[in-house]
Amino acid sequence: MSISVSDELQLFAQEIQNFLSPNFLRNLARDVGFVQRTSKYQAQDLVALCVWISQNVAKTSLTQLCSCLEASTEVLISPEGLNQRFNATAVQFLQQVLAELLNQKLFSTKLPSSPYTSMFKRIRNLDSTAFQIPDVFSSVYPGAGGCSHTAGLKIQLEYDLLSGQFLHIHTGPGKQHDRTYGSLCVPTVKANDLCIRDLGYFHLKDLQHIQDKKAYYISRIKSNTRIY
Repeated sequence: MSISVSDELQLFAQEIQNFLSPNFLRNLARDVGFVQRTSKYQAQDLVALCVWISQNVAKTSLTQLCSCLEASTEVLISPEGLNQRFNATAVQFLQQVLAELLNQKLFSTKLPSSPYTSMFKRIRNLDSTAFQIPDVFSSVYPGAGGCSHTAGLKIQLEYDLLSGQFLHIHTGPGKQHDRTYGSLCVPTVKANDLCIRDLGYFHLKDLQHIQDKKAYYISRIKSNTRIY
């Protein structure tokens, strides 16, 4: 049974409350540059606005968002001031909130047994997911084609199964090839890493680079590849 967007956001909000304190959010905001000085508009207010207060923050007017924020948190800010705070560092901050939340969840689960930790330094799992977004975003996030939508978003994520740490997280256009992003991650491979990737990332030069680094890989092979 599928759940609504409202229910999904409620579950996400509960996880933030359970794992990330206001002090942690404040420090994280300073690290990414979202908060540089003391202000009445704090990091937790952005999270509250984008997660708890408004489920349609991208469609709601700035005036309405300011009213919702004041009613819920007693923080008074002008529409122009709020608009200035919806910037690149705000996006980076929210990305880090998601990454930290997922890290906390992974650390709370059982890590792989010791035989793997003795064999590999890291077990790197790289994968992606893509979905359609409104056509108005097609100039920034062009889609891969198909259906009637011209805009699409792809999320690339690589994490270490042994430590639970995220190695790479990236949002880009839906038409971006997995192989292109996979090649960008290869230079960070270290000796005794194990890289796990699906067929979309298959590239012989990348596999050779991994081998040259004295690391390992698990990958499907394209049917037209010659082995000798």
